[in-house]
Amino acid sequence: MKIKDAVNMIRWKYREKIDDYVVIIIDRLTENGLKEILFNEIDAVDNNYLYLKSEENTVIPLHRVLMIKRKSDNALIWKR
Repeated sequence: MKIKDAVNMIRWKYREKIDDYVVIIIDRLTENGLKEILFNEIDAVDNNYLYLKSEENTVIPLHRVLMIKRKSDNALIWKR
């Protein structure tokens, strides 16, 4: 499954529990090199980018996405 498909599946199929899902990305500015993004922060996704709801209009390239997890039981939904 492609990243885009996994993100869209969670955004639409599990939208009632969207707060339970996170995207983990590579972030060179953090101490451990990873950053969690809550699914409710995602505005849109296309074939190349995640678009976040923010005043800065943050755009994240999909090649930085490492995995998608469910927080409640730490289940791995998608992994590169």
